[in-house]
Amino acid sequence: MRDKEGKKDTLPFIFHVSDLKGYLALSKRKIKEINDTSRVYPLKVSYFYLNLIDKTNPECPIKRQCIPDIKELSHQGEVDPLIEDRHSITPSFIKKYPGRGVFLTGAQCAVYCRFCNRKRLTGRDHDIKASHKDTFAYLKKDASIQEVIVSGGDPMMLSPEELDHILSNLFSIDHIKTIRISSRVPLVYPEGITDGHINAIKKINPLWFIIHINHPREITDEFSEKIRMLRETGCILLGHTVLLRGVNDCPFILAHLFQGLVMLGIKPYYLFQLDEVRGVMHFKVQVQRGIEIMKTLRRNISGLAMPTYTIDITGGSGKVPVDYNYIKRGSGDKIYIEDFKGRTGIYLDNGKKSICNRCGVCNKKA
Repeated sequence: MRDKEGKKDTLPFIFHVSDLKGYLALSKRKIKEINDTSRVYPLKVSYFYLNLIDKTNPECPIKRQCIPDIKELSHQGEVDPLIEDRHSITPSFIKKYPGRGVFLTGAQCAVYCRFCNRKRLTGRDHDIKASHKDTFAYLKKDASIQEVIVSGGDPMMLSPEELDHILSNLFSIDHIKTIRISSRVPLVYPEGITDGHINAIKKINPLWFIIHINHPREITDEFSEKIRMLRETGCILLGHTVLLRGVNDCPFILAHLFQGLVMLGIKPYYLFQLDEVRGVMHFKVQVQRGIEIMKTLRRNISGLAMPTYTIDITGGSGKVPVDYNYIKRGSGDKIYIEDFKGRTGIYLDNGKKSICNRCGVCNKKA
């Protein structure tokens, strides 16, 4: 049996609570709650990721990310808080920002993360692929598009041939200079990345590969091997992480994660504040806590391991960085700045006024 995305659903995945019983100790109440929740927000988890759950820990961060929770049925939050539907040029292309956009490859993932910001789409019967032809036609016409983020669903759930088709078509459009792939497959379903996928990626240079990873338990030997293979293609590896209550809202967990990524050759890129999506609000961390975590991280890890803490503003206004304010006050030319140990230093802000050298880069007339 094949779903509408064309991927055969067989043994690597669990879709029903009955299949969880051999892996997790579930009470009758919990079984009912998972059933009730998964009728609204489908259950899907790879056997690989399921086996990362610490069965001795009822608060296991892996379990929190992949097992349905009755709290998801809360009506708090918005179905589409980032207003992606309003910014959709086609069902498979979202353009919110000048010069770039998101290419949706499908609605299938290896794991349906319980905090997903596209919860309205993931696992549904959306035939997103039917609009790919229209998306390519639009991209060829809109010369302002210089960067495309290939997302979904998860693009690494495509067959190697499908992935190659999308990447090759994007790469053939002259005005598209940057291609990104966003994926969680390397850590939740590493066996799903085949030599065919690697060969498709190898053809595109440069290609930026963004790995969504939230906890150091997700850094496994199998994940590390896929990262080695991806690095050998020449692609540039970045990591993004969502700050999740009860999963990683701790500076020591995040330090372990970010340092582990750097050791594998992955630059931590974004730490995202949770999008205000309906069904995920129980994962929300207070922004002030996030700022405190960033302050602690800056004191304890190198700048190379530091991501940018970012909020994607509800209502579609876009991403903004959020961080601890180290500039405390000013007096004349003096700026008082707090260092990582809490001490105050002085910087003289006595530079001369900036001048325009009329280089023409901004396209403004002199």
